[in-house]
Amino acid sequence: MASSPEVIMVEFEGDHPQDWPKLRKWSIMITLAISMFLMSLSSTIVAPAADVIGEEFHTSPALRPMALSLFLLMYCLGPVFVGPLSELHGRWPIIQTGSVIYLAFNTAAGFSRSMTQLLVFRLLSGAGGSASLAVGASMVGDVFRKEERGLPMAVCQMGPILGSCLGPLAGGYIAEYTDWRWAFYATSIAVGVFLVLSFITARETYAPILLQRKKKTMMEHAVNMKKEQSFVWKTPYEKEGETFIQLYRRTLFRCLYFLGTQPIVQALACFYGYLFGLVYLLLASFSDLWNDRYHMRLSTGTLNYVAPCIGYLLGALICALLTDRVYRYQVNRNNGVGKPEFRLPMMIPSSLLVPIGLLWYGWCAEYKTHWILPDIGVALPLLGATVVFQCVNAYLLDTYPVYAASASGCVYIVRGLAGFGFPLFSPTLYSNLGYGWGNSLLALVALSLGCPLPFILWRYGARLRAASSYADHEK
Repeated sequence: MASSPEVIMVEFEGDHPQDWPKLRKWSIMITLAISMFLMSLSSTIVAPAADVIGEEFHTSPALRPMALSLFLLMYCLGPVFVGPLSELHGRWPIIQTGSVIYLAFNTAAGFSRSMTQLLVFRLLSGAGGSASLAVGASMVGDVFRKEERGLPMAVCQMGPILGSCLGPLAGGYIAEYTDWRWAFYATSIAVGVFLVLSFITARETYAPILLQRKKKTMMEHAVNMKKEQSFVWKTPYEKEGETFIQLYRRTLFRCLYFLGTQPIVQALACFYGYLFGLVYLLLASFSDLWNDRYHMRLSTGTLNYVAPCIGYLLGALICALLTDRVYRYQVNRNNGVGKPEFRLPMMIPSSLLVPIGLLWYGWCAEYKTHWILPDIGVALPLLGATVVFQCVNAYLLDTYPVYAASASGCVYIVRGLAGFGFPLFSPTLYSNLGYGWGNSLLALVALSLGCPLPFILWRYGARLRAASSYADHEK
């Protein structure tokens, strides 16, 4: 009777990405942050130039925000497919391929001769730009342990923070002093430089892919050594008898499955999506306040985008300084045992800052107070939203450590739809209700969604995780 082949389990032996030197980890994080900055900058850089573009192409005012919204739609929905694919092929191949796609269509957008061409190219460039967004939080989890993720998460968050705020500022000066097409040319040049940098510093971080490569190397070594004994080589992440097509189907549809079956994902996706829509509603309509109500020049008015940028940066700084400390404090109180729910305490005050800031900004703008007051008001909700975004990303990363890209992809579905739709209705909202009552309505919804959520997850999060076969069940 033939003996069954010996099974060799291929595992890490001190070479896990979380064991890499700090210099290697941080070079990867900084390169990733640069990519996320450039893609986010591209999402908002056309906001101040929307009217200029619309006038050149003879487009109605109602369609002009589409130049911003269509990019955002694909930028946020792309991770639904791109995120799971990174779990099949690795993180960096996906980022680099997406950057090449972005580069091609973003450059083409600069040569557009009609609004239709511009919108199509913006849609396709957004799909390419979504790659870095899809894998950003997941790569933090790849190379940093739970108690170390606060600062790197804040650094990665810094990219979209600075990009979305500095985009309108740069776009305003480009629109007033040069041709709006340079908004596309300049970002394409920068992404070309990034691609060169990424080929130098990039190193795969996804554990299952690294073990697959290690297994392949060990198998080739065994063949070269001419070992006659039959072995079966496996990694802990492989599923028995699964074909390549089945693997694709399972991975690509995991996002939609999570969104339909995981209450944790559903709740966080709704709140994250609403806040993301608010952020882009404020950024898209902010220049109108200074041009139409305060009668500033286009370039001068865009300087007020420094205010939301400061709010973003303060939020990222708070996360960098406090996230790991709060997490370690909660772990120590729990006898050294960590839980995803320990990411939630910072959400409570941050959630309150959003409605407070919206009310402040709205009524100061309504009564046309000194420009510094609306600027302070708009900084507060963006500060709060930044902290919430990081808490949500960290919570999902701890809850679904192996499938973090898929879990994040679910959030991107909702936030993509919100980011697409909110800027489109902002002109109607403010023209009908004004800045005061319009922002009061937005604040009421933010208060209703945001304040109960951390308490609900704190109390019932462990039960929800225990009921999921995908979640981390460590107590």
